[in-house]
Amino acid sequence: MTKLILRLERLLDDEAVNDTLPRSRAEATPLHVVDLGDRDRAPAASTPLARWIATAAAAHDPCLVLDAEGQILSVSTRGAELLGCSDVAVIGRRLLDVIDLVDFETGGSRPDYAVRIAPIAVLSPGHGLMRSLLRVRQSDGSRRTIDASAAPIHDAHGETVGSFTFMGPVG
Repeated sequence: MTKLILRLERLLDDEAVNDTLPRSRAEATPLHVVDLGDRDRAPAASTPLARWIATAAAAHDPCLVLDAEGQILSVSTRGAELLGCSDVAVIGRRLLDVIDLVDFETGGSRPDYAVRIAPIAVLSPGHGLMRSLLRVRQSDGSRRTIDASAAPIHDAHGETVGSFTFMGPVG
């Protein structure tokens, strides 16, 4: 197994200016070990998904991860708030079953174009980065417009195994 050990050290202002090292180990931050994987083992198809799932779960920004079938695998707390749902109640459910997507023209639920919103559309073969606007009905009946930018997640063989979406409120 190959491991990369990173040592992040905090420099005092005068040390940064004078380009010197910290005076003691007590001033240094702990070591961070990053597993780069075993080069001899076959790549696991789920590894890219697992990494993005962990990233979304820990993110401060509103984001979510879908699997190839459009089921939510991970959503950040701010992402769940933006979508108007609970972050724990949605895991394993399809995105379009969790959110109340509103048609921009008619105001009705479940518009015909729902399968073409960015987080889901990038799951289709041959699609790259996509961006779209979503209008979502919140639990209190209000509507929120969301700017969603999505990218497909590929396994080691280039197959699409999911999508990663960053979101932001509009207006």
